[in-house]
Parts: sequence; structure tokens; C-alpha cells
Amino acid sequence: MQSQVIYSYGNDKRQKYLGNMLAEYGFKVLDVPGPRENGSQNSLPLEQCEDISGNEILLLPVVASKETLAGIIPFIHPGTYIIGGVLPDYLIDICNSEHAMFLDYMKIPEIAIQNAVATAEGAICEAIKASSINIQSSKCLVTGYGRCGTVIADKLSCLKADVSVLTIETADMARASANGYNIASGDFSGYDFIFNTAPAPVITPGRINTMKGSCIIIDIASKPGGTDFEYCKSRGITAKHCLGLPATYSPKTSAKIIFDEIIKYI
Repeated sequence: MQSQVIYSYGNDKRQKYLGNMLAEYGFKVLDVPGPRENGSQNSLPLEQCEDISGNEILLLPVVASKETLAGIIPFIHPGTYIIGGVLPDYLIDICNSEHAMFLDYMKIPEIAIQNAVATAEGAICEAIKASSINIQSSKCLVTGYGRCGTVIADKLSCLKADVSVLTIETADMARASANGYNIASGDFSGYDFIFNTAPAPVITPGRINTMKGSCIIIDIASKPGGTDFEYCKSRGITAKHCLGLPATYSPKTSAKIIFDEIIKYI
């Protein structure tokens, strides 16, 4: 199996580190250029197209662009193995119809849990960069208390912030309270930092109207996020939609996390 060809899509540093690790393990790794500046579809170099006929692996980043996904569809066949993070349903349907194998590595619990650590650290870095005050002694709100929300709250607490949690899940409320965090109401007026992890409309105009102008919002929820970014802009409130933080802040560690798990499958 180690003689297989792996076509690695994506230009971020995490993907590069992952490709290097797989090459060191013994695979033949070929980098595929990303989408061109003119917006045309991603495609394999012509000299490599003839190789797409055996049991090759197409390695996608987290999250692959629509252009990248459109570019790989013509090459999906019964011998193809698609490996990527947050694979869309339509790509999975195509893999099933073509009898191709696929692995969404972000659904592997070990990866998802460790990825939350890198995401939390990156979110806090973004908050620090955007603010003129310390995290220590600040009032922070974490909306959502899943994997990422839990880790963000813990790390903010370690930095001596006053941490509140907003969640609609009663079990999460109990867990957050047991961990020593305040359970937030709908009043957003006192917070210096808000970290949104919920992929739902949470930071709405009504709540934004109650915020102080210096509040910093870091939204890590998948697109379109849980923040009304346009309304924040109209109110002069800094709101950043921060996706792919592990690839930005800890690409080598994040690549190793993925490598250690996917190597079990290939």
C-alpha cells in the first residue's frame, strides 16, 4: 500500500506538513495546484492525469473549496479513496454512486477533540490581536459549550478571565456550571470578548445593540457563522469570522494529529 500515489490538494501549511509526513512514511505524494487566480476550476496537471486510473488517494484539506471539489469529481472511480475534512454530502453521494471509498477525518473523535485545542488557542490569539486590553481580568462570553466552546472556556479561565457560558442545552449548562463558569442570560452588555462557537444566529442585532463599542467578537462557527457581521460593522463593533485556525496557528501540530489517525486507514 505504501507504493500508492497520494494527490494532495490545498496550499495551506497544514496540508504541506501532512504531505511531507506521508512522503516520509513511504507514499508518493504529488501536490496539486490550488484554484487559479482567474477562478477557473482546480485540475490535475496534464502529465499526471494518466495516473488517475489505479488505487490512488485524493487528499483534501479542511475545508476543500468548491473549485477543488469540482475539479476532483471527474477523477472519482471505484479505485479512488477520498480523504478530507468536513466532506459535503453531495461529494459523499458521488463516492457512493461510483463505489469509491471516502474518509471524513474530522469525524474521527480523536482528531476532532485535539483539533479543538488548536482552534481554541487560535481564537484567543485572534482576540488578543484585535484588542487593546488583556484577557486577564476581562469579561468573556463563550456561546456554545461543545468541544471547542469547552476548551476555549478552559483556556480563558487559565488566563484569569471572568468566563460566562451561553448555551441552550441543559446538560451543557450543568456541565459549565460544575466547571465553575457563569451561566449567561441574554444580556451582552458587560462583555469585553465574545467567542461564538454555535453555527446558528446567536449574535443578533438585538444583542449587538446591548454591547459596548469596544467588545471584540471572535466567531469560529462554520459558514455563515452565528454573528450578524454587517450589523456589527454598522455599529463599529469588531467582529471576526475566524475559520481554519489550526492551519494558521499550529499547522505542524495539526498535521501530525491528522497523520497519526489517517495512517490507520490507509
